Amino acid sequence: MKRAYRCSLTFLALLCMIKVCELCSSVKASRATKFVAEGSRLQLSCEVLHCGLPGWTGGWVFQELDRAGFTSLTPSKRIEMSNYTSTANGTHLFLRIHNLNQTDAGAYKCLIYWPDSVTSSGHVTYVNVTAAAVDSPGRSLSHRVLLCLGSLMCFPVVLGFVWCLTRNHRLPPPPVPPRTSFAAGVKPKKELVYAEVTLSDSRRQNDHPKQASEPTVYSSVHFS
Repeated sequence: MKRAYRCSLTFLALLCMIKVCELCSSVKASRATKFVAEGSRLQLSCEVLHCGLPGWTGGWVFQELDRAGFTSLTPSKRIEMSNYTSTANGTHLFLRIHNLNQTDAGAYKCLIYWPDSVTSSGHVTYVNVTAAAVDSPGRSLSHRVLLCLGSLMCFPVVLGFVWCLTRNHRLPPPPVPPRTSFAAGVKPKKELVYAEVTLSDSRRQNDHPKQASEPTVYSSVHFS
Protein backbone atom coordinates (compact mmCIF):
# COMPACT_ATOMS: atom_id res chain seq x y z
CA MET A 1 0.00 0.00 0.00
CA LYS A 2 2.76 2.36 0.93
CA ARG A 3 4.54 1.63 -2.32
CA ALA A 4 1.44 2.33 -4.37
CA TYR A 5 0.88 5.55 -2.46
CA ARG A 6 4.45 6.68 -3.17
CA CYS A 7 4.07 5.88 -6.87
CA SER A 8 0.89 7.92 -7.11
CA LEU A 9 2.54 10.90 -5.42
CA THR A 10 5.51 10.66 -7.77
CA PHE A 11 3.21 10.53 -10.78
CA LEU A 12 1.29 13.59 -9.61
CA ALA A 13 4.54 15.48 -9.03
CA LEU A 14 5.70 14.66 -12.55
CA LEU A 15 2.40 15.86 -13.97
CA CYS A 16 2.70 19.11 -12.03
CA MET A 17 6.24 19.63 -13.26
CA ILE A 18 5.20 18.99 -16.86
CA LYS A 19 2.30 21.40 -16.47
CA VAL A 20 4.53 24.06 -14.98
CA CYS A 21 7.05 23.57 -17.77
CA GLU A 22 4.30 23.95 -20.35
CA LEU A 23 3.07 27.14 -18.73
CA CYS A 24 6.58 28.51 -18.42
CA SER A 25 7.32 28.06 -22.12
CA SER A 26 4.21 29.32 -23.87
CA VAL A 27 2.77 32.40 -25.53
CA LYS A 28 -0.61 33.79 -24.53
CA ALA A 29 -2.52 35.61 -27.28
CA SER A 30 -6.08 35.80 -28.55
CA ARG A 31 -7.23 34.92 -32.05
CA ALA A 32 -8.97 37.88 -33.71
CA THR A 33 -9.78 39.58 -36.99
CA LYS A 34 -9.39 43.34 -37.24
CA PHE A 35 -10.51 45.84 -39.88
CA VAL A 36 -8.33 48.95 -39.85
CA ALA A 37 -8.66 51.97 -42.15
CA GLU A 38 -5.76 52.86 -44.41
CA GLY A 39 -3.60 55.63 -42.96
CA SER A 40 -4.49 54.84 -39.33
CA ARG A 41 -2.52 52.96 -36.63
CA LEU A 42 -2.51 49.27 -35.69
CA GLN A 43 -1.62 48.01 -32.20
CA LEU A 44 -1.22 44.33 -31.18
CA SER A 45 0.04 42.59 -28.04
CA CYS A 46 0.86 39.13 -26.70
CA GLU A 47 2.21 37.73 -23.42
CA VAL A 48 5.24 35.43 -23.12
CA LEU A 49 5.04 33.11 -20.08
CA HIS A 50 8.69 32.33 -19.20
CA CYS A 51 8.53 32.03 -15.37
CA GLY A 52 11.71 34.07 -15.09
CA LEU A 53 13.81 31.71 -17.23
CA PRO A 54 16.37 33.61 -19.32
CA GLY A 55 17.62 32.84 -22.78
CA TRP A 56 14.40 33.03 -24.79
CA THR A 57 14.31 35.09 -27.99
CA GLY A 58 11.82 35.93 -30.69
CA GLY A 59 9.19 38.53 -31.45
CA TRP A 60 6.56 39.35 -34.06
CA VAL A 61 6.21 37.60 -37.43
CA PHE A 62 4.05 38.53 -40.41
CA GLN A 63 2.50 36.64 -43.31
CA GLU A 64 1.28 38.57 -46.35
CA LEU A 65 -1.98 37.81 -48.07
CA ASP A 66 -1.92 34.96 -50.61
CA ARG A 67 1.62 33.99 -49.53
CA ALA A 68 2.98 31.08 -47.53
CA GLY A 69 5.33 31.38 -44.58
CA PHE A 70 5.91 33.98 -41.90
CA THR A 71 8.70 36.55 -41.93
CA SER A 72 10.14 38.33 -38.90
CA LEU A 73 9.29 42.01 -38.45
CA THR A 74 12.01 44.52 -37.73
CA PRO A 75 11.59 48.02 -36.30
CA SER A 76 11.42 50.90 -38.78
CA LYS A 77 9.92 54.39 -39.09
CA ARG A 78 6.44 52.93 -39.34
CA ILE A 79 6.90 49.73 -37.28
CA GLU A 80 7.47 50.07 -33.53
CA MET A 81 8.10 47.05 -31.24
CA SER A 82 8.51 47.09 -27.47
CA ASN A 83 8.16 44.79 -24.44
CA TYR A 84 7.03 45.24 -20.87
CA THR A 85 7.63 42.83 -17.98
CA SER A 86 4.42 42.94 -15.99
CA THR A 87 5.29 40.11 -13.55
CA ALA A 88 8.24 37.84 -12.81
CA ASN A 89 6.61 35.08 -14.85
CA GLY A 90 5.48 36.99 -17.95
CA THR A 91 6.46 39.68 -20.44
CA HIS A 92 4.16 41.54 -22.80
CA LEU A 93 5.26 42.17 -26.39
CA PHE A 94 3.73 45.15 -28.23
CA LEU A 95 3.56 45.90 -31.95
CA ARG A 96 2.53 49.29 -33.37
CA ILE A 97 2.36 50.07 -37.08
CA HIS A 98 1.75 53.69 -38.08
CA ASN A 99 0.26 54.95 -41.34
CA LEU A 100 -1.12 51.61 -42.50
CA ASN A 101 -1.28 50.74 -46.20
CA GLN A 102 -2.55 47.79 -48.22
CA THR A 103 0.77 45.95 -47.93
CA ASP A 104 0.27 45.66 -44.16
CA ALA A 105 -2.78 43.42 -44.57
CA GLY A 106 -2.16 39.83 -43.48
CA ALA A 107 -1.60 37.61 -40.42
CA TYR A 108 0.40 38.59 -37.31
CA LYS A 109 1.55 36.46 -34.37
CA CYS A 110 4.27 36.16 -31.71
CA LEU A 111 6.96 33.50 -32.26
CA ILE A 112 9.30 32.64 -29.36
CA TYR A 113 12.44 30.46 -29.38
CA TRP A 114 13.39 28.74 -26.12
CA PRO A 115 16.90 27.55 -25.08
CA ASP A 116 16.05 23.86 -25.51
CA SER A 117 15.27 24.37 -29.24
CA VAL A 118 11.56 24.57 -28.61
CA THR A 119 9.40 27.17 -30.29
CA SER A 120 6.08 28.59 -29.13
CA SER A 121 3.69 30.79 -31.06
CA GLY A 122 0.55 32.59 -30.04
CA HIS A 123 -2.78 32.78 -31.80
CA VAL A 124 -2.92 34.58 -35.14
CA THR A 125 -4.49 38.01 -35.61
CA TYR A 126 -5.78 38.69 -39.13
CA VAL A 127 -5.66 42.32 -40.21
CA ASN A 128 -7.70 43.70 -43.11
CA VAL A 129 -6.81 47.20 -44.32
CA THR A 130 -9.88 49.05 -45.58
CA ALA A 131 -10.03 52.12 -47.81
CA ALA A 132 -9.29 55.43 -46.19
CA ALA A 133 -12.10 57.86 -45.45
CA VAL A 134 -12.89 60.27 -48.31
CA ASP A 135 -13.33 63.33 -46.13
CA SER A 136 -10.07 64.94 -45.09
CA PRO A 137 -9.66 66.99 -41.89
CA GLY A 138 -9.79 70.23 -43.91
CA ARG A 139 -13.05 69.29 -45.56
CA SER A 140 -14.62 68.20 -42.31
CA LEU A 141 -13.74 71.57 -40.76
CA SER A 142 -15.23 73.46 -43.69
CA HIS A 143 -18.34 71.33 -43.52
CA ARG A 144 -18.73 72.15 -39.85
CA VAL A 145 -18.39 75.87 -40.55
CA LEU A 146 -21.01 75.66 -43.30
CA LEU A 147 -23.37 73.78 -41.02
CA CYS A 148 -22.97 76.41 -38.30
CA LEU A 149 -23.64 79.25 -40.77
CA GLY A 150 -26.68 77.47 -42.17
CA SER A 151 -28.06 76.96 -38.67
CA LEU A 152 -27.60 80.64 -37.85
CA MET A 153 -29.36 81.67 -41.07
CA CYS A 154 -32.27 79.31 -40.49
CA PHE A 155 -32.81 80.40 -36.89
CA PRO A 156 -34.56 83.74 -37.71
CA VAL A 157 -36.73 82.00 -40.33
CA VAL A 158 -37.87 79.43 -37.78
CA LEU A 159 -38.64 82.16 -35.25
CA GLY A 160 -40.72 84.07 -37.82
CA PHE A 161 -42.60 80.92 -38.78
CA VAL A 162 -43.42 80.14 -35.16
CA TRP A 163 -44.54 83.75 -34.59
CA CYS A 164 -46.88 83.59 -37.59
CA LEU A 165 -48.40 80.34 -36.37
CA THR A 166 -49.01 81.67 -32.89
CA ARG A 167 -50.46 84.90 -34.29
CA ASN A 168 -52.94 83.20 -36.62
CA HIS A 169 -54.15 80.83 -33.93
CA ARG A 170 -55.15 83.51 -31.44
CA LEU A 171 -58.73 83.22 -30.17
CA PRO A 172 -61.14 85.83 -31.58
CA PRO A 173 -62.66 88.27 -29.10
CA PRO A 174 -66.10 87.34 -27.75
CA PRO A 175 -69.04 88.87 -29.67
CA VAL A 176 -70.54 92.06 -28.25
CA PRO A 177 -74.20 91.63 -27.35
CA PRO A 178 -76.51 94.07 -29.19
CA ARG A 179 -77.56 97.11 -27.23
CA THR A 180 -81.27 97.43 -26.48
CA SER A 181 -82.85 100.74 -25.63
CA PHE A 182 -85.93 101.28 -23.59
CA ALA A 183 -87.47 103.40 -26.28
CA ALA A 184 -87.28 100.53 -28.78
CA GLY A 185 -89.60 98.43 -26.64
CA VAL A 186 -92.24 101.18 -26.28
CA LYS A 187 -94.95 101.21 -28.91
CA PRO A 188 -95.45 104.54 -30.59
CA LYS A 189 -98.62 106.37 -29.66
CA LYS A 190 -101.35 106.86 -32.16
CA GLU A 191 -101.38 110.40 -33.51
CA LEU A 192 -104.53 112.31 -34.09
CA VAL A 193 -104.88 113.89 -37.48
CA TYR A 194 -107.45 116.61 -37.98
CA ALA A 195 -108.72 117.72 -41.35
CA GLU A 196 -110.72 120.80 -42.09
CA VAL A 197 -113.03 120.71 -45.13
CA THR A 198 -114.66 123.87 -46.37
CA LEU A 199 -117.44 123.87 -48.96
CA SER A 200 -118.42 126.99 -50.79
CA ASP A 201 -121.21 127.67 -53.28
CA SER A 202 -120.33 129.93 -56.15
CA ARG A 203 -123.93 130.93 -56.79
CA ARG A 204 -124.52 132.00 -53.26
CA GLN A 205 -121.31 133.95 -53.34
CA ASN A 206 -122.57 135.93 -56.30
CA ASP A 207 -125.90 136.69 -54.62
CA HIS A 208 -124.40 137.87 -51.43
CA PRO A 209 -120.89 139.01 -52.22
CA LYS A 210 -120.53 141.04 -49.10
CA GLN A 211 -121.72 138.38 -46.67
CA ALA A 212 -119.05 135.91 -45.67
CA SER A 213 -120.22 132.41 -45.12
CA GLU A 214 -119.27 130.68 -41.98
CA PRO A 215 -116.99 127.66 -42.44
CA THR A 216 -118.33 124.24 -41.70
CA VAL A 217 -116.14 122.13 -39.46
CA TYR A 218 -116.45 118.39 -39.55
CA SER A 219 -115.33 115.95 -37.02
CA SER A 220 -111.75 114.72 -36.98
CA VAL A 221 -110.74 111.67 -38.88
CA HIS A 222 -108.68 109.01 -37.09
CA PHE A 223 -106.14 106.83 -38.95
CA SER A 224 -104.84 103.71 -37.40
